[in-house]
Amino acid sequence: MKLKWQQKDFNEDIEFILFHQKDGTPEWWQKQLFNAYPELNYKYAKSVSESERFDYITSQMKFMAQKRQPTVENSIKIFKDSWNALVAGKLNAAYSSAFDNDCSDILNDMAAEVGLNPICPRNVSDHSFDVYHYFETKWAISTALHEITHFAWFTFWQKHFQDDPADYDSPHLKWLLSEIVVETIIRNSDIDDLSEQPNYIAYSYFYDMTINGELIFDTMKKMYLERKDIYDFMERSYAWIQANENELRAKIAEAEK
Repeated sequence: MKLKWQQKDFNEDIEFILFHQKDGTPEWWQKQLFNAYPELNYKYAKSVSESERFDYITSQMKFMAQKRQPTVENSIKIFKDSWNALVAGKLNAAYSSAFDNDCSDILNDMAAEVGLNPICPRNVSDHSFDVYHYFETKWAISTALHEITHFAWFTFWQKHFQDDPADYDSPHLKWLLSEIVVETIIRNSDIDDLSEQPNYIAYSYFYDMTINGELIFDTMKKMYLERKDIYDFMERSYAWIQANENELRAKIAEAEK
């Protein structure tokens, strides 16, 4: 398992920034950008058409990109140096233990792309993910571990189920399950020892969400710790989310309003 740190291309960065500014996008998602950049006027952006909003945000972010370029370059160096010193040498062992499989020969092409987006998307197909340049170093590292856990999950998931990788992205149920189990796997394995973890590894609204009267992370923790192997956990957790999909999606929609 190997990870390189590099700068995110601006055009790719702005494309995903605008993805979360489309008409009809829940406010919970839209506001992430404006919380990160107080210089942006949220009221104005909400008052204009989608195309005008896109033009406004793109123009402002071009200015931000120029202004913050030295910071981005410095962040890449700090993140890379800290990762290599603290995590890189321990990565294979921690993930092999967490996933009950040898991980030394998988995911040797991962890329952490440091850029402007406070939302950190991933690309499962090429094993890349975004890291916000203003993160503290410890949060940049925890973001990397979060995304690497997704990649490892889907690597072994595909090996076991041999299904369509197109289902690994939003809004598919397999994607949603992965957003839940990442918290469970990191907190309850040797991955947790690689770096200080934030209060929220997964989406914050998951932490007090219940299904059948039990916190979902309590349910997942029990399944993971009692697993025969990672494939057993995958099968049991997927059966659980299939049985509870309607209630879970309704609660997520309410939380994202």
